[in-house]
Amino acid sequence: MTDWTTGTVEREYYDEPAIPTKAQIADAGMRIICGVPMERTIMQEAFFGFLHIAVQGWPFAELAYTRNDIARYKLSKHLLESDFTHLLMMDSDHRHPHDIVQRLARWPLNYSNVQIAGGLCFRRGEPFDPCAFVYKDGHYRRLAEWPSGLVQVDALGTGAILIARQVFETIPPPWYDYKYEDLEGWPGTDMSFARYCEQYHIGQYLDTTTVSPHLGVLSVDADTYQAHLKQLGAI
Repeated sequence: MTDWTTGTVEREYYDEPAIPTKAQIADAGMRIICGVPMERTIMQEAFFGFLHIAVQGWPFAELAYTRNDIARYKLSKHLLESDFTHLLMMDSDHRHPHDIVQRLARWPLNYSNVQIAGGLCFRRGEPFDPCAFVYKDGHYRRLAEWPSGLVQVDALGTGAILIARQVFETIPPPWYDYKYEDLEGWPGTDMSFARYCEQYHIGQYLDTTTVSPHLGVLSVDADTYQAHLKQLGAI
């Protein structure tokens, strides 16, 4: 472990270990269940991403279509009522890497203090910045740069996040909620979960080498067409 330092922040940083096999993860005693909060329809591209993960034999929790905070609560509760050691939550509007389970599992596998490891996700709309924050001068600041590896952050998006069951055993439920009054314009369940982690001194870590692209719907109008023609040099 070394320090990752910029001109304004200093955080724990871990070099990238080898990606383990499914058998190596099992031999280490890690039992991972995947969960997809079903708050919206799954796009075709996202569906095939989940399919590539499922065919490897990773189990998925069944969950009814429901609101985001309730879905995350139910998935976390399901973990505690099972013999699984970790929950990997993946949002339904991302295309997740086929080896995302192995990629995120390698961090707690190699560093025993890592109980939360998330992939790098970006905001779907402009300015498309990363869903990861450091806290400085009383405000959450989105990352503007990052090293290649695992870096500690103060708040982490939950688009793709691996959480050890000890986290849910330490923090009392409901774990996720919407606190509109004090979250600086980001009242999502990820920010409230980050606050609970801070309160109970549980570190959050971002794997900057594992990216789950955010999917959206392109709105096409005459301006879109004209911009395309201009890019082609046709006008």
